[in-house]
Amino acid sequence: MKEKLNTSLQSISLIAVAGLAAWSVFYDELSALKLLSYLIIFLVFIEVLSLILIRKTYPESHTTFKVGIIATLLILLGIKRMLPDFFVPLAVITFAINYFYNFYTNNKRRKGQFKRKKPSKFKL
Repeated sequence: MKEKLNTSLQSISLIAVAGLAAWSVFYDELSALKLLSYLIIFLVFIEVLSLILIRKTYPESHTTFKVGIIATLLILLGIKRMLPDFFVPLAVITFAINYFYNFYTNNKRRKGQFKRKKPSKFKL
């Protein structure tokens, strides 16, 4: 159940990114910097919620990657003020990497290849 909710959260975030990008193109009320800032804040919220839901299901490498994505998104907010020319391309690349990884892990999970290793009871 939690995996389906996680997949739904990732789909909602993808729809939100596409919807806000389309709104920005057609209505031209938001600048690209503001739009991407809102999307980054929204994605950080979705990713943290996703990590809370599936923390015991997915392997540690997934958790590490997602924490790295969250940190990257938060760093991008700082880059927005320091280097605004690099902000838009870096944000788009980060979004793309995040969504490719989400769909990769969802497909791998469906096939049953993406599971957390059981810790051994006896450690030396």
